[in-house]
Amino acid sequence: MQIKQLKWPHFENRKSDRPIKYIIIHCFAFPIRKNLTLWNKLGIGPHYLIDQKGNISQFVAENKIAWHAGKSSWHKEVGLNAASIGIELYSPSFGQKPYPKAQIEALKELIKDIMKRHHILPQNVLGHSDVAPTRKVDPGICFPWAEMAKKGIGLWPKKMGCTKTHKHNKTLLREIGYDVTDEKAALLAFVRHFMPNLLPLEKDVQLIEKHLPKQIAQMPKADKMIRDQLICVADAYTKKH
Repeated sequence: MQIKQLKWPHFENRKSDRPIKYIIIHCFAFPIRKNLTLWNKLGIGPHYLIDQKGNISQFVAENKIAWHAGKSSWHKEVGLNAASIGIELYSPSFGQKPYPKAQIEALKELIKDIMKRHHILPQNVLGHSDVAPTRKVDPGICFPWAEMAKKGIGLWPKKMGCTKTHKHNKTLLREIGYDVTDEKAALLAFVRHFMPNLLPLEKDVQLIEKHLPKQIAQMPKADKMIRDQLICVADAYTKKH
């Protein structure tokens, strides 16, 4: 695996009391050069970037904190920049079209390497929308979570044999790891990750995140199909924790 090393100025030292526990996957739609200019202006950036040909660039050393997740949380652990590795994928469709095979294969190889070195659990490989459900939608509805899980990256539930429960949806979302301060936002992030076929494609990728508040407001109460999947995913995550 070849990785191009870059000197990126936006990072800080890690603290010894926050071990690396998570890998957070992002995507962006602007052309790479334009996006780098924007990141530099905002003082942010990931640890890694993978282009559509599968070329990997490293911006920040893993033993440093990169500014990629922003306000974020998982299982009540907040500020995930301090406990994660961030990987950005270039996607002109903002995850609204399938990612190229070369890009996904490079991502799999990189993530498996990071997981091994930092002893990261499969269920702690997450999307930006999972850890920031009121703000973010990446890596998008076409990110292949089920395919990744077959390689031990992320967690995907079994179709059968889920535990029956009377727990509220909010409780199930919390057990998976979502911040349920805004329950509708958490449920929408869950559907985007685990049932993306239920969500429509956005025609204007530059407005996807601007439309997010409206999407959250319109998120209906989970019907039986969504609830069944929610129970299965919560069951899978509970067994892993």
